[in-house]
Amino acid sequence: MMNHLKSKILLLIVLFVGINSIFSQEKKGSYDLVVYEIYGDLNKDNLPDMVIVRENTSDKRRPNLLEIFFQTKNGAYQKVLSSTKAVMERFPYGDARTETVLEDLQIKDGVLIFTNQLMKGNLTHKFRYQNGEFELIGFSSNTAGAGYLESVDYNLSTGEKIEKQSDYETDKVLKLSKTRNKLSVLPRLKDFSPFEFTY
Repeated sequence: MMNHLKSKILLLIVLFVGINSIFSQEKKGSYDLVVYEIYGDLNKDNLPDMVIVRENTSDKRRPNLLEIFFQTKNGAYQKVLSSTKAVMERFPYGDARTETVLEDLQIKDGVLIFTNQLMKGNLTHKFRYQNGEFELIGFSSNTAGAGYLESVDYNLSTGEKIEKQSDYETDKVLKLSKTRNKLSVLPRLKDFSPFEFTY
């Protein structure tokens, strides 16, 4: 009787571990489509680091996983950042009404640059690895308004912000504003979400 009970408990444990393993593998492997895989020196050690963006094609919102790896001296890659918020979902509302596309991802002069295409414009975010973190140092946007194009160029390192409205047809500047707002703490990529930060 005791042996029978022990074998049932053992069977339940094996089943639980097996099912849990299957679910964890499924969750881990759900970001199945590689959208970007780029290389470049991000931490100024003259070694090419790696940035990968993967999309979850089984989810109707198509969320993205961002992973950053620093290359070590022996050639291996060490993961230093993982985020499911930093790259916008392709379909934030679950359909094509508000599709956002990571149009470009590049490393230029040690800066990681994200360019997102929206339905009526685009957003660009620039992050630099400094102070042991990836910090937002630049933001720009172009959006379509009623009869004009609105643009913002914000240098978070200096605090300088330029906002402009231009006529569609003539490119004439309708409104121009220059302000300075230097943040004491720069947004960090590890907990960054493009639409959650107010510029």
